[in-house]
Amino acid sequence: MTSQFSELSHARHRSRTTRRRVYVVVGLLLIGLGYALMGISPQSSVDWALARAFAGMACIVVGFGMAVLPLLSSWTSGE
Repeated sequence: MTSQFSELSHARHRSRTTRRRVYVVVGLLLIGLGYALMGISPQSSVDWALARAFAGMACIVVGFGMAVLPLLSSWTSGE
């Protein structure tokens, strides 16, 4: 009986760890995409530059949240 609970506990831990790693990787990719979107050529129109800058900042903020929050929660929970 205890082996079934132990296996279930290990499976949940592995799934949680994998999910956190995926969130961190996706967050880092979003940060990179945000910086790529922020690169605007001087010949681009004002509307296009503003849209890219806004989208870049949004990607950076969301990516930072996705990359840092799982790390902070694992550090503070002691897992």
